[in-house]
Amino acid sequence: MKHPLIDQVKTQMKKYMFELTVEIPKQLEYAISLGDLSENAEYEMTKERQLFVESRIAQLEKLLNQIQTINLDDLPTDRIAYGSRVTIADLDLEETRTYIIVLDGEDPPYKQPGDILVTVGSPIARSLFGRHEGDEVQVRLPKGVYEWEIVEVIPFSELNKNT
Repeated sequence: MKHPLIDQVKTQMKKYMFELTVEIPKQLEYAISLGDLSENAEYEMTKERQLFVESRIAQLEKLLNQIQTINLDDLPTDRIAYGSRVTIADLDLEETRTYIIVLDGEDPPYKQPGDILVTVGSPIARSLFGRHEGDEVQVRLPKGVYEWEIVEVIPFSELNKNT
């Protein structure tokens, strides 16, 4: 199964590449034509935008490489894995939160208001991987150790059906 974000990331990359190779050079040429670059706000803004676009392209390339290495057909549906939406009950604070486990830079289309994105390498995701609904887990974070109960797990395959 092809990851649904591949086309979205490729589209974003094309947009940024067009901006970097066509629009920004034109803006720089115009800014240079205005004269004195030391006090040229147009030139400075365009150079800052150029740096942002280059950085964003690099992020998208990294994300695309990561996405392409995931075999979505092999993701478990009976326990927490990449792409899962996990609702936990914090046993100490007596509150619930919902997390989605994602890759760095990923913004899944099935994200709902209130969902918290955590990357696969984060302490939260590492503590949750492989767990099931009803499991209690200790999560070690910089602010301390928390006791959570896993209330609900919705696997990537179920979430992706609705997008």
